[in-house]
Amino acid sequence: MSTNTSTSEVGHAKNIANLNLLNTHILALGNLYNPANSAILLTNLQQKYNDAFTQQEDVNNLLPPYSQAVNERQAIFKPLNRDLTKLRKAYKVTEGVTTAQLEDLMTIIRKIKGVRKTDIVDSTDPDSNQTNYSVSQMSYDQRTNNMETLIAHLQNTPNYNPNETEYKIKTYEDKKVQMLATTQAVADTYVPLNNARSIRNNTIYNASDNLVDLANTAKDYIFTILDSDSAQYRTVAKIKFKKR
Repeated sequence: MSTNTSTSEVGHAKNIANLNLLNTHILALGNLYNPANSAILLTNLQQKYNDAFTQQEDVNNLLPPYSQAVNERQAIFKPLNRDLTKLRKAYKVTEGVTTAQLEDLMTIIRKIKGVRKTDIVDSTDPDSNQTNYSVSQMSYDQRTNNMETLIAHLQNTPNYNPNETEYKIKTYEDKKVQMLATTQAVADTYVPLNNARSIRNNTIYNASDNLVDLANTAKDYIFTILDSDSAQYRTVAKIKFKKR
């Protein structure tokens, strides 16, 4: 199975791996393991493991494109505050710029800079919740829209035509294109990841026959057929299954 350093993914993978371990112990019990509850028959537990393993693999395979998209967007947006501070100075020295025009520019810049940190969840954690993601995406969309307003303001300022490339209108038009592209890439990679995560979570935690509940039920049954002083009993007792 692919590895993932996020704490939540380790938790999911641990539940899946522990079911495989439990199944191995059940197999070793042979005919002694004979529950009346068909849901915890070994064949059903093995199928549950196979389903969860495959679904976790799907999540793992979809995570790198999403993480890369988030990192690329961060690389575009992170320098903006510094760049806009320098732009203000370049704008201020433009011939004929009035105090009112400078104030209008600053209002736009504040909108681009002024997204609260708590609103932006630029996380590659695949279990970052959907509400936080939606707020984050909206924040980036708003910043990009304000960049368009900034460009229009520069275009409508007489004499604004700096020699330095970093302050030119074309430079900011290019930034806007990059902002749009990277924000869209995050959305495009998030949707399949979120769908795969939902399927995986349903199998492990949410369905009526979810992995965690079935595994704990199977453990309870095993405890009825093994001596509590036996090595097998103690080993199975150490195999843990936890809800998120």
